[in-house]
Amino acid sequence: MTQGSGAEEQTGTRAERQTYRRRRLMDIARLLPVLGALLLALPLLWPEASTHPAARDGVSMSSAIIYIFAVWTGLIGACFAFSLAVQRWADHWTGGGPDGAGSLDGAEDR
Repeated sequence: MTQGSGAEEQTGTRAERQTYRRRRLMDIARLLPVLGALLLALPLLWPEASTHPAARDGVSMSSAIIYIFAVWTGLIGACFAFSLAVQRWADHWTGGGPDGAGSLDGAEDR
C-alpha cells in the first residue's frame, strides 16, 4: 500500500463516521415525538382509584398529573440536549463557522 491510499482510507472513515452520526441524529429526531406520545398516553392505561372499588392499587388523579408534568419536563430537557448536540455536530460538519464559511478540515483561518 502507498501512503496516498492510507490517507484516502482515513478520509473515507471520517466520512463514514459523520454519515453514521448524522443518521443517528435523524433517528433521534424521529423517535423523540413517538416516545413522548407513548409516555404521555401511558396514564390512560392506569386504573383510577375512585371508579374501580375492586382495584385497590388504583392511581390517583394527582399522581397522574404529576407524572404528565414530569414527562413533559423531561421531553423539554431531552429536546434541549438534542438541540445542543445537533448544533455542535452541525458546526463540526460545516467547518465551525456560524454561516458555514469555515474550512472543511476544521482548521481556523488566521
